Amino acid sequence: MLAFVFALVAAATPSPKPYPVFQPPPTIIQERVSPVCSTLHKVVLPLARMQSQYRTATAAIRQDELQLAKYSKTKLQDGVQLYAAKIDQESTNLIGSIHQIEGLLQESYAVYPVGKVAKVDALRQRVQNIVDLQRATADRYAQVYGTIVDNYGTDVLQNVSSAFGTGSAGNAGGAAAGPGLDTMPNAATPVPPPQFNTPPPSLPADYDPRLASKPPTVISAHALKYDRLSQLDAAMASQGRSLIQQALIAARDCDGT
Repeated sequence: MLAFVFALVAAATPSPKPYPVFQPPPTIIQERVSPVCSTLHKVVLPLARMQSQYRTATAAIRQDELQLAKYSKTKLQDGVQLYAAKIDQESTNLIGSIHQIEGLLQESYAVYPVGKVAKVDALRQRVQNIVDLQRATADRYAQVYGTIVDNYGTDVLQNVSSAFGTGSAGNAGGAAAGPGLDTMPNAATPVPPPQFNTPPPSLPADYDPRLASKPPTVISAHALKYDRLSQLDAAMASQGRSLIQQALIAARDCDGT
């Protein structure tokens, strides 16, 4: 009898319904890709972050140079090897950071080939010029002080003076090179004519008249190896001011800052 009652209760109790599987509402993603804004965030801003490391490293190198010069005047020259090795290592670290920016440039060239977006070409060439100047400076330090480390015991100051050279005539501010020489990939490729079916720019940065559409003068990386460090520093300051001015305009257009 008791079993019969349990059976009736079980039959009268409705079976629980399974919990419904959560289905997220459909979403529509509309992302506007701006060539200029992409270049700003993926190339220019990483370069700006690297600049802090570059300034710190070059300041340390200059301090080590003073110490090296002091010890080179002593009879034993004890400390010349130490400070030359420090400068060699610091310049090698700089070259590694510069490699990273060059990798970002290559990725940008792959997405926006030279001649596709004029404002991107102009902004990117400014970055390329600074990278070339930084590489020339870091290479000079590595070559000179690496040579001192490898040939310790020779006349240190004479080696430094001869290795830094006398500077190339007319290239103090970064003289122009011929088309496509030590500069952007495919820079010698003629710019294709405008296509009428090209979609309109998606963000103000792509058509802001304050942003240059003409790339700056190309700096010959080959000629830079004949410049003194003071010439490289002067050229870098000039190129840096130009890049900062253009980057601030692009940032206001892209991010409203």
